[in-house]
This record gives sequence, structure tokens and C-alpha cells, in this order.
Amino acid sequence: MLQRKYITMLVLGVSVLAVAYVLFSSISFQKVGADIGNAAPRFELPMYNGEEGSLSDYEGDVIVLNMWASWCGPCTEEIPALMEFQESYRDRGVTVLTVNMNSFERNQKEPRNFVETYNMTRSPAMIDKEGKVADLYNIQRLPTTYIIGRNRTIVDKTVGPVEVDDLEELVESEL
Repeated sequence: MLQRKYITMLVLGVSVLAVAYVLFSSISFQKVGADIGNAAPRFELPMYNGEEGSLSDYEGDVIVLNMWASWCGPCTEEIPALMEFQESYRDRGVTVLTVNMNSFERNQKEPRNFVETYNMTRSPAMIDKEGKVADLYNIQRLPTTYIIGRNRTIVDKTVGPVEVDDLEELVESEL
């Protein structure tokens, strides 16, 4: 009789552990990474205005994260439209956050001139001096633009120039 009681308790204990395992393993944790559906990796970088900035400074906004270099022809073509887009959407909770892939640059003067030429201080303009963001986001080609939702989830990635019409559609769906 006593042995039967221990077996019953053992079976009951194993059952409780099995149920707890199933419940715990079904809880999904969002993966951090550079793929669509992942939580955008956080970073902190110096900015062209002399301050320090981080991705988390803009959490709660829809973030258009654009990686560029001064020698990149398509970057030169899209930056003016991105700055206008920033002006149009700033009051709606959208931030265009640009990051110079400084470790890809030939010298330090060209990116600073690029920022001044296109008046990029209208939006946060960061400097990835050591390639930290390039590594975090696995940047292979420029420009590369990510759309990050208000909850920090990557909702789109465009490698190459981004079209403003497409950008408006993607951002509108996140507002």
C-alpha cells in the first residue's frame, strides 16, 4: 500500500513537471537580430552634433534606420528624400536615424562634409567608427535601411536605395 502511494506521487510529480515544461517552452522569447521579426539590436554611438545617442533613445517611435557612406552614389541620391521624409513625419512619431558606416570610409572629412551638405543634423546622424553597428546588423551593402516598429521589432529591411513611396507605405502601416 505504501509502495503504491509513492508510485502515485512519483507519477503525479513527473506529470506536473511535464506540464510545466510544455507551458514554459511554449512561451516565445523574441530573438534579437537583424532579420525581419527580430528585436532590433540596441547600440550607442557618437553623433555628428557632438552628443552620444542610442537606438533606445527613439524607442516608442517608428524608426527608419539608414546606414550610409559618403562615397556611396545611391546614398547620395536617397538622403535628401529621407531628410524631407523626417520633416514630414517627425510629429507623427517617426524618426529617421542615419548611421555613417565610418569604418567603410576613406577618410574622416568626407562624411562630415556629406552631413553638412545634406543638412543631416535635422535627424539623428550617428557615426559607427569601429563597425559595431555594421557587425550587429551584418551590413554587406550600402545603403541599407531598416524599418523598426514602435515595439523595437524589425518590420522591413531594404538593401539598396529605398523608394519614398514604399517607405511611406511601410511607416503608415506601423503608425
